Amino acid sequence: MALFGVGRGKARDKQAVPGPAVLAPRRSLDGWTLEGTPLAARFGRDELRELATLMHGVSAGMDTPWTYERAADMLEENGERPQALAVLDAYFLLPDRIREANSVQTRTLGRRRHRLRKRLGAPPPATADTPALAELAGPHTPALPAAPAPTPLPAGREPLALPAAPPAPPAPPALVIPPKPTAPPPLPPKTTEDAGDTED
Repeated sequence: MALFGVGRGKARDKQAVPGPAVLAPRRSLDGWTLEGTPLAARFGRDELRELATLMHGVSAGMDTPWTYERAADMLEENGERPQALAVLDAYFLLPDRIREANSVQTRTLGRRRHRLRKRLGAPPPATADTPALAELAGPHTPALPAAPAPTPLPAGREPLALPAAPPAPPAPPALVIPPKPTAPPPLPPKTTEDAGDTED
């Protein structure tokens, strides 16, 4: 039988878990767990459980900036800077509406992401689709290549037509609902003569 959390010291392994992919927890009977991953040796039992829940939220794309901020805090405090950077990068992959709704937290997470990139010597993000990201990315961001121009067809050639749509499946037979049965006629009210017959 396994003893959960027994004999695990803090920061036993000195090597950080490499990035840039977020280490997703796996499902267990008790919820989400990071047991059996390189992060398990770096955290205490309670911290590991909290981190597993946070990392599941990051992997699932939760739209609360606090999830990303807390996960990055825990990872960075325990020397896991590459994973902390991966968590912050995951936040900036969320839709624009989430970042716009949380502008203060987005600026804070952006500054932290920029600082982690400088410490790790990581290249800036490949695309800068918002002004905040363009500012963080700096001048080293490579430009996206332009789409190639379509090649013209030779004279006398027509572009390929799309195949015809498949025929629609036959409609299911109409279900015939039987008519609602008519209600039986109401019973006549009891008279006093009828009441006397039952007493005999």
